[in-house]
Amino acid sequence: MTENYKNPELTIHERTIDLLKRMTLQEKVGQVNQHLYGWKSFEKKNTGAVELTNYFKDHVAWGSGLGALYGLFRADPWSKITETTGILAEDSWKISNEIQHYVITHSRLGIPVLLSEECPHGHQGLQSTSYPTNIGRGNSFNRELIKETAALMAEELAYKGVHLALVSTLDLARDPRWGRTEECFGEDPYLAAEFSKSVISGFQGNLITDASFTKKTVGQIEKQTNNIGVVLKHLIAQGDALGGHNSGAVMIGQREFMDVYYPLVKSTKHAVGVMAAYNDIDGIACHANPALLTDLLRKEIGYQGIVMADGTALDRLVDIYGSKEKAAYQGLKAGVDLSLWDQTYLTIENGVNQNIINETLLDQAVYRVLSTKFLLGLFDHPYVNENKGAYLQTIKMAQEKNLALSEESLTLVKNNDLLPLDNKKETLAVIGPNGNNLYNLLGDYTAPQTDEMKTHTVFNEISQTFAQKEVLFAKGCDIRDEKNREKLLQQAIDIAKRADKLILVLGGSSARNFDMEFLSNGAVSSKGINMDSGENVDLASLTLGGQQSKLFHELYKLEIPIITVLIQGRPHEINEIIDKSEAVLLAWYPGQMGSKAIANTLSGRNNPSGKLSISYPRSSNQLPVYYYQRAIASNPDYYDLPGTPLFEFGYGESYTSFKYSNLEITKRDQTEFSAHVKVTNIGKMTGKETVLLFLRFLDGDVIQRKKVLRGFEKVTLAPNESQTIDFKIASEAIRYFDASNKWQSSKKIEIQIADLKQEVVLE
Repeated sequence: MTENYKNPELTIHERTIDLLKRMTLQEKVGQVNQHLYGWKSFEKKNTGAVELTNYFKDHVAWGSGLGALYGLFRADPWSKITETTGILAEDSWKISNEIQHYVITHSRLGIPVLLSEECPHGHQGLQSTSYPTNIGRGNSFNRELIKETAALMAEELAYKGVHLALVSTLDLARDPRWGRTEECFGEDPYLAAEFSKSVISGFQGNLITDASFTKKTVGQIEKQTNNIGVVLKHLIAQGDALGGHNSGAVMIGQREFMDVYYPLVKSTKHAVGVMAAYNDIDGIACHANPALLTDLLRKEIGYQGIVMADGTALDRLVDIYGSKEKAAYQGLKAGVDLSLWDQTYLTIENGVNQNIINETLLDQAVYRVLSTKFLLGLFDHPYVNENKGAYLQTIKMAQEKNLALSEESLTLVKNNDLLPLDNKKETLAVIGPNGNNLYNLLGDYTAPQTDEMKTHTVFNEISQTFAQKEVLFAKGCDIRDEKNREKLLQQAIDIAKRADKLILVLGGSSARNFDMEFLSNGAVSSKGINMDSGENVDLASLTLGGQQSKLFHELYKLEIPIITVLIQGRPHEINEIIDKSEAVLLAWYPGQMGSKAIANTLSGRNNPSGKLSISYPRSSNQLPVYYYQRAIASNPDYYDLPGTPLFEFGYGESYTSFKYSNLEITKRDQTEFSAHVKVTNIGKMTGKETVLLFLRFLDGDVIQRKKVLRGFEKVTLAPNESQTIDFKIASEAIRYFDASNKWQSSKKIEIQIADLKQEVVLE
């Protein structure tokens, strides 16, 4: 019998169907399982040699092959992998090939394995580039920079032999008490959807288009060497959990879902993969929701890729449905193609034999996994070649773009003309728990850093940047730990008294350590005392932790000008800091190049251009404050607190000033129009300005939102330079979900750009 699945002249569909017909039930079950913790698949000997473990080999034998392997190169406190026990970046391709060769040669049909890796803000592997977390990247409002850095992440991973990158793009920061706020681009669905598309394009190029990829041959797929598949997460509404609780219940109605989350679901259309979310939506778990994963995602939107489960999420269905076999049936029926670490999909064969699971459901999932392997070229080119020179060049370019992205993510929210700092000789005191610790700048899902990289702290970079100044450091306090608080405070006061200006580096931390304990899905279970952000680290209060407020208060008494830099994965309550600091810079978690970006910004080498992608609350007691709430007639204020945020979505200062003028509307037809606005740099310094276009719908049979973002562009302008920005408003941008649960187009719309407004009526 001719092995058509090996024939590259046939379409991916023809090859996949031929292969599927040859497979046993056991082999099929093996393809939908991603059960192993990849770092346990090898053991690194003292000699440096790497051996594959029985843990890995036994599972390959169990499934007569292997569908996917997660985290072969993951290095962090959960995996316990360090530079001693893990695989260095330049050697990664070797172990990828070894794993691949073993799987292929121990699969009766020679089916290769997909290697997937965590990459929320850069690969979570040794010697990898760690970029700013998403909450900072969202402040950049720079599609091209998001795309370019995604492409560089893909190049790093492709060199290592990785096929799938797991990237957070779909969550919204609607409740900043949620510990994973740092993984969100912000609160706005339009921004997150646009950046999701940029991430897909950067990682994948044109791997998947509107046309069915399975109807093409592998040769007709426009895959470049450095293209890999991206798995966007999490689908969907995880940031809407009640109380900001991680993976908690989500209570939103149909109109809220369609207005807010439909654009995000649609943005995944060309992705190779999406990951289902832990949460439910109105009582239906996302992993068991065919209306979401099949009807909406696949049938309506036309998504072609795989749906991956989140870690051990399928096991959570057992309590609902009563057995692993029934839970597996619900997952397959919903459209979950590939497991992650759970026990549930291991029972599929039992479920088929007990007539709980129809094998056609399994075939559907296997088809998608296999067709993805064909799409990514695994059958025809399963191995990677060493190319150290190209890899080192990629790393160099990655850090250059990393710095650019970090600089554009920094958001200046106050400046009493103290910044940028001049070149005169003086003494600066860098004080605070985030002032001399690289890990606190990196966010969650970060690998152990090299000794050289750990020197790139805020204190060290400021010392190098301001070589003509004396720069001192004191910790002042810990993030949360209050041990030695009086000693640390007194040291800070003593240092501060010697300084002309104080640079306070405060905030939070997502840094894990090797003494922590973790759940089976990698989330922290025994929270580190100084880790107050990240997965499973939710807060009831947004107040700065530990003794940070007292440290600030005591230093303010010295009457020395204060510049506050906030390193954080979520907004914190900073009312006193805003009132009493001369300048405040939100740095979020700015990544490996973050301290240099901060120093460049303080010195004026970088003119800050970040704009808030999240409405910055005054207090957790006023949540939610996201800007696009419905314009219902109610008192927005509380008896004891304003209802408005401390800083609005889109706020951010610069060292120069911009003027907006000449807002004009050009009608195109009944459903589309264009808006044009002139932006002029009226300051004395070249700067970048993000131009935001909002729409407000003035008609309809539902209560409309206060406004919605429907366009953004970032421009660079020299002093006295002007540029006209053109926005094309397509029909989809003016849609809302009406009272009949149908899409309706607004006919009367107010356009808002900066302080300019204009109405347009579409007839």
